[in-house]
Parts: sequence; structure tokens; C-alpha cells
Amino acid sequence: MDAAQSLPTASARPCRCSESARPRRVLRVWPPVALLVAGCAWLQPTGWAAPAEPAAVAEEILVTARRREEPLAEIPAAITVLDQWSIRERGITELNQLEKFAPNLVQTNFGQGNTGHAAVFMRGIGLQDHIITTDPAVGIYIDGVYLGRNMGANMDLMNIERVEVVRGPQGSLSGRNTLGGAINIVTRKPGGEGAAGIDLKVGSRGRINGNFFADQALGNTLAFSVTGGLKFRNGVGKALRIADPKAQIGEIRQGFGRAALLWDAADNLSVLATADVSRSDQGVAPHAVEVFNPNNGFGLRQADQPADPDDTFSLNNDLTSTEDRTLGVSLTMDWEVADGLNFKAILSYRDMWFEGGLDNEKVPATLIEFPERGEADQLALEVQLGGVSSWGDWVAGLYYFREDGFNDSPFVFRADGVNDGRPAVIPVSDFDGRLYLQQETDSRAVFAHANIDLADRWVLGLGARYTRDEKDALGSLHYFPAPARRSDDWGEFTGDVSLTRRLGGNLNAFLSYARGYQAGGYPPRPFGGPDTFVAFDPTFADSFEFGLKGAWGGSLQFNAALFHVRYTDLAVQQNELIGEGFLTLTQNAAQSKATGVELEGLWRVAPNLSVQFAFGYIDIEISKVDAGVQGIKKGDQPALTPDFTGSLSPSYFWSLPGGGLLTARLDYYHRSEMFGQPINSQLNRMAALNLVNISLGYESPGRGWTLSFYGQNLTDETYPLAKLDLDPTVLVINSNDRREYGVRFGRRF
Repeated sequence: MDAAQSLPTASARPCRCSESARPRRVLRVWPPVALLVAGCAWLQPTGWAAPAEPAAVAEEILVTARRREEPLAEIPAAITVLDQWSIRERGITELNQLEKFAPNLVQTNFGQGNTGHAAVFMRGIGLQDHIITTDPAVGIYIDGVYLGRNMGANMDLMNIERVEVVRGPQGSLSGRNTLGGAINIVTRKPGGEGAAGIDLKVGSRGRINGNFFADQALGNTLAFSVTGGLKFRNGVGKALRIADPKAQIGEIRQGFGRAALLWDAADNLSVLATADVSRSDQGVAPHAVEVFNPNNGFGLRQADQPADPDDTFSLNNDLTSTEDRTLGVSLTMDWEVADGLNFKAILSYRDMWFEGGLDNEKVPATLIEFPERGEADQLALEVQLGGVSSWGDWVAGLYYFREDGFNDSPFVFRADGVNDGRPAVIPVSDFDGRLYLQQETDSRAVFAHANIDLADRWVLGLGARYTRDEKDALGSLHYFPAPARRSDDWGEFTGDVSLTRRLGGNLNAFLSYARGYQAGGYPPRPFGGPDTFVAFDPTFADSFEFGLKGAWGGSLQFNAALFHVRYTDLAVQQNELIGEGFLTLTQNAAQSKATGVELEGLWRVAPNLSVQFAFGYIDIEISKVDAGVQGIKKGDQPALTPDFTGSLSPSYFWSLPGGGLLTARLDYYHRSEMFGQPINSQLNRMAALNLVNISLGYESPGRGWTLSFYGQNLTDETYPLAKLDLDPTVLVINSNDRREYGVRFGRRF
């Protein structure tokens, strides 16, 4: 199942609508919602022109999910594509908002309360942790460059051509750490258009967003583009015991910028240089503490928590704010060696740094506090050779990735920090210990993939990859006799095979098998001693998928997939408080299996009315638990995997006298209940979620400017992104998404 796009929308946008959404229920909406009839007319993207009316037929959507440009309808894989218009119409500004528009996708930002963190789960596979010794299970790429870390991956989606959400495993082309799938962010290349524009957003809760874009030719062979922006919003909670806190809880203060220089060195040779930077210094993510066992030695009681769960009684000002910074540069050479033969090379460097932490009990005492800082430097090189011939097309290449990073946490943990049954106030400068982790990773791979035309209507796809990973890690705690040093390596073959049948028109059916590989690693918090700092092995996924995708007539675009995935040597995390601190063990504890269906599409109901929809269902459970594993049971569900996800997005437009366009849109999202940990319990159960956004917008004649009114999270839902149950408390990381109203304005020059 793929994107619900490539069909014309009934909005004022160009109808290359690479979109996907999920069936959303119609929620009860109070009067302001009814006033604004369903809708969203997000800002006209600056620098691009939109047609006056939606196109009458489906347009071909081209994607690069398989390392070359291909029509979406012909790729034998489930892919959701959101193009530049879809992103703006839905008010998407950052990566973590994609989950509301792609089936069987869940995103969260558990990492030490840092909202720059992006933990992605697809089809039941993902990783919440951000520590350097663990790797994400869903790969995130920007212009072909692998990001490699959850922390700092919640990227701004400004000046984006499209985002491709590709279900996994992606074993041959994306390779390691794409068991669940991959998210491919494709930015707009400089075009020398001489265009520029601004987007402004002002709303309740002190919301002020602003970004700009410019594209300019620098002679006959050079073109340059630049985009940048700032985002501000007030917090949702307060530090009640700190006179001058560094930030309000949930406060947003972010800035970003990206520049690109394209050199057309010859008719068959181009070089693209890019640089991007982002920086945030903002409030810690909203989080709550639920006390369920006041008699375990801490003396904590629920009455000791602030009445508003967004507030905190913490005395540590350093834990009211978080910071993160990312910097990336890349150089891409594209050379058409001969007709039907192309060479491509991508060289990139990225640096990610963060500082923050959580007060794990939020009382006016120092019992459990984990301030932390970390950094990761990454260097990657990929070379590809691809071609087209009479029998089909192919691509092959070599890949190298090197990462060096650390996490440093001078933590507080005092199991006896009580006084007469109540928390005792302890000086915050007195730390109990220090956890330090460091890891170097070297990964090399060789890969190849080909599409072979068997006949007029049949295409055979074959892919293979060999990956070699080497890791050197160091773990140190204040009570270790000496730092624990570990070195391990893994070498694995992965691949895929598919068979596609062209049914006629723009409709295709496919059957595929793929095998994926998740690299091994080391426990992130080995508080049990050096003996617990041992490697866990890779996890493997075997996926079988049947899909049907394309257009039906001139009014319906749909994409459907039925899948079954088996995960073996499943690496699961277990957390517990022990006498020395907070123990997080990752072990190959189990096997799991998942069966599900995904459906998404775009239905043009009438010339002025379209409905985008998406639906995902997954039946997943841990099917086998290895001997000696504690806590996890057969039949448990993996973390952050709801049975149902869905969205429904109707939009309607009116052509006004004089040539203007008025567009209304509703976005409704539903997610069923799920668990915050693979050890399922009522303590980490997360309730079902329903969200409603609306917008009503006007686009001027000539498309020179756009004005829209929006409402976000209209029922003001406060919903958990993660739950971690640890005796005596449950730590709940809550959403920073709250009810908001405002105005957006876009101007194109």
C-alpha cells in the first residue's frame, strides 16, 4: 500500500497530491469547529506556482525510494508520499507530525525530554532509546544521507519536495537498521527561478513561526537556494519552585537553515553542495509522574505531585530546558556516463549534540535525576552505478558509514532520600555518580538491485546486500572497577525479490519478499555492573507482502497492501530501578509475528470536493520467549504498536469572482490504544487517541499570496507519547501538542 496521492485534490493546490492519510472518525466538534467547515488551506509554498484548478486526471508521481527515480505506482512496496502541497495543507512543520497521515506509523520523542528526538515505529518495530550504544530500527534519510540517530532527527520540513515513508524491511538498498522501514526526506534542488517568499504563522499560546525561501541563478551554470526559519511558542507548564526557570515546560524556541548550490558543470554532469543547521534551546517535554507504590522505600505519594501534571516541583533549573544542535554538509555528484548509464556519489558529514535530562519524580527533592549530554559525529560515503537497458533497469553500489559518539550523565539516585515518609530536600549540586558511554561504529556494504522485464506486463525485482558492522564500545559507572570495553562485529546478507503485474492503465499488483537486518549493540544503562554490559545480537525480519496500487478511473487513487512479517532474535528493552540506579537491559529475548493491512487513497467525490483517507491494521504479538527471560510474556505486544491507525481528510474549494480560491479542510486522526513497553501492563497502557485539525484559507488571484485560519487539536487532547513503569512510579512523556488557533500568511515574490 502506498501513498494516497497522485490524484487531483479538490483544493486549490496543484494536484500532484502526493498524500496519504488515515481513516479518521468524525469527532464531536464544538461550535468553532463547525464554523470553519472542515478544512485546511495551508500556506501557498513560496517560490512555486499552483494551477488555477485541480487537474482532471491522475498524475504520475516519481519517487527515489529505490535509489533511482521511478513511478510510485510501479514500485512493489508500500510507500506513503507527502509532497510539498500535502505538507503545507496539513500544517506539517516537522518530522514527528507525519504519523498522523501514514498507516501503521507511530512517532514519539522519549529521549530525555528533548523534543528534537524522533523515535519512529513502523509495523511494530522501532526503538525509543537515544543512547549511542543502540541504533534506531527505522532509517531516516535526507537527500540520501542516513541520519543514524534518533536524537536530533525531528527535522523541520520547510522547502521540501516530498517525504517518502517506505515500509520495511528495506534490506537491499537502504540496508541495516531499516527493519521497520525508512523515511526519505527529499529537499528541493536549486532551480535558478529567481523566486522568493515568506511564510508567517501567528496563533494562540504565543505562537510565532516565520520562514523564508529564495532561489536564484548565479550565472549560466550555477543556481543557489536558501531557506531558514524560527519557531516560538509559550510553554504548557511551569517550574513552581524555581524563581527564574530557564524555560517553561514545553516552551518552543527553535531555528533552522539550509543552503544548496547546484553546479551544472556539463550537460551530463552536475554537482550539488548542501549545508543544513538547526538549533533549539527550549523547555523540557511535558511529562507526568504517576505514583502507584508509595511503600517501596522512596516515600513518594501522588499527593506530592503538582495538581497540573504539566507543572513540576523540581528544584533543578538545569532540568527545565533542553538544547540540541545539528549540522550537516553533503556533496553529491551526478554523472551521466553514457546513454543509459549513470554514476552517482554522495559524501556527507553530520554532527549532532544535545544536552538535557529529566527529573524522574518532580518533587521538591533530589531522588532520581538524570541530566545528560551527548554527541555523535558521522561520516558517510556512497557510490552508485545504475543503468537502463532493453531488459530493464539496475543499480549497484558501495557504502561506508563511520560514527563516533558518547553519552555522559552525572546522575542522582537516592533510594533512601526520605524524611518521615516524605521526600527530603537534598542539594542539587551533590551528584551520586556518573554514567559514561562511548561507541565507534564502522559499517561497510555492497548492494545491487535490478528490475527485469519478463514480458509486457510482468516485472521481476531482485536485490541483495552484504553488510559488515564493527563496533567498539566503552561503558563506565562510578562503581565499576574499571571501564568495561567491548568489541564486536557482525556480517549479514539481506535482500528482496518481487513480482509485479501491470493490470492495465495505472493499476499494478505485486507480491514481494524481503529480509532485513538490525545491527547488534550494547545495553544503554548497565547499572547491574560490568557483566550486564554485553552485546546483544542482530534482529532479523522476513516480510511477505501483496499489494494493489494505482488509479481506478479518473476519480480514485488507492494503494493497498496485505503483509506478514516474522521477527527473530527480537531485541527488547527491560527497565527497572535497582539499588545502584536505573537499569536498562537490551537482550535478544523473543520472536514476534505481525499480520496487517494498509489502505490509503484519494477520492475525488465531485469537481470541488475530495477526500483523502488512510487506514492501517496490525495484529502483532510476541510469539516466542527465550528461556530465562523475565517480564516479557508470549502474547505481549511490542511497544508503541496500536492495532488501528487511521485518518480522514475531506477538502472543498470555491472559485471566487475575480479568480481567488477559498479552501476548507478537515483532518481527523484516530489511533487505538497501545502499550508503552513490550512488558504489557495496565500501568503502561496508553488510551486511544482522536485528534481534529481544521483550516479555512484564501488564495489570491495569480497565487501571489495566501491567508488561512487554522485550528489545531480542537478537543485539546493531552496524550502520552511514551510510558515507562518503574516501581514506584510510571513516567509519562506527554505530547507538546495542545489546542491552538491562529492565522497563516504566505507571500510569493
